[in-house]
Order: sequence, then C-alpha cells, then structure tokens
Amino acid sequence: MPTVSKRSFREVWRRSLMSLIGVLIFALGATILLAADLGMDPYSAMNLGVSQLLGWQLGPYQLLLNLLILGLVFLIDRHLIGVGTIFNMALVGYGIQFFSLILLKNLPTPSSLLMQILVALLGLLVFTFGLAMYIVADVGISPYDAITPMILKVTHSKNYRFIRILQDVTAMVIAILVHGHFGLVTIIVAFGSGPFIIFWERHVLDKLLKIIKAA
Repeated sequence: MPTVSKRSFREVWRRSLMSLIGVLIFALGATILLAADLGMDPYSAMNLGVSQLLGWQLGPYQLLLNLLILGLVFLIDRHLIGVGTIFNMALVGYGIQFFSLILLKNLPTPSSLLMQILVALLGLLVFTFGLAMYIVADVGISPYDAITPMILKVTHSKNYRFIRILQDVTAMVIAILVHGHFGLVTIIVAFGSGPFIIFWERHVLDKLLKIIKAA
C-alpha cells in the first residue's frame, strides 16, 4: 500500500471519496442480496444472524464488533488502518439498514426462483463493484479484511489464500449455527467473487484511478 506521503492531498481526498462511495455501493449490493433471499456475503450473513439472535439492529452490532476487531488491528498491524477502514467499519451495517428500509419495504418480494436468481445476480454485480471500488481506492481495509493479514503477521505464514478461506468458512459456519442469512450466494461470494472484482478493476476502476492520479 503506497504511503500517504507519496500522494498529494488532492489524490488522497479523491481516493477517500472513492472509498466512501464504494462502501455505500457495497452496502446497497448486500441489501439487494438480502432481498433475493439466497444468502449474503459471509460476514454480513454471520452478523445479521447474531444481531437478530441478540435482539439488536445490524448497524450497532456490526459497529461494535468492528471496533473490537479494530482494537486488535491497532495492536498488531496499525498500518492496515486508514480512512477506508473507518468508512467500512461504521457505514456498512447502517447502510444495509438504511437501504433495507427503502428497498425491502417498497419493492415486491421476488415471486419465483428465477426472479430470486436475477435479483441475486444484480446484487452480486453491485456488491462486487462496491467491494472492488473500496479495494482499488487503497486507503485502508475493513476490520474483517484485516483479520487474515494479522494472522499472517503473527504466525509468519505466507499462505494468504488458505487463511482467508478458513476465515470465510468460519464466518459461514457461525452464520449457519445462528440461522443467519446463509445460502448459495454466501458460498459464491466466499469462493467466487474474485473474477467479478478483477473484471471491475480492469474494465472500470483502473481507468477511474488513472483520472484520480492525473487530476
């Protein structure tokens, strides 16, 4: 991750705005996945289940959990923290709540499996675009995404893919145990979101980033 000192203030500001917009799109995509009722990403599925089990709203529960994880990140590898970390930590849970009020209460529920699949596909496209946008902005990663780098640093391991899969599988297992919003989409996001993210990076976001750097 390039240091802030190598970037102009204007570039940092624009990257931060890019990260913020990406996080909001990410939350919108997660809400569309929720509407499809075929599962959400592992972290959201787990958090939604636990928050409902505790009788909490998703926003405050996810914020509290993220704060706890952020404390560990600060102690173990604070270089992972940036303004994008704060955006993701504070806005995803509340963003899903906000968009749910708009979408789930004002749009009809998918009436067939085909409609569920189409809505889920739309949700995946929006979700992965927001995720890719926040990643490409490169101004800090979410507390959840910081777990794998922290484990690698503590264990001196270099097997990022294995640890990340183990992390997502753990979240999925917890989601199942607490009756979270687990489904086929949860598995697709955990194991198959990479091609979507690469597509958005190469065909859309790399061009946007060049504009940000050149402006």
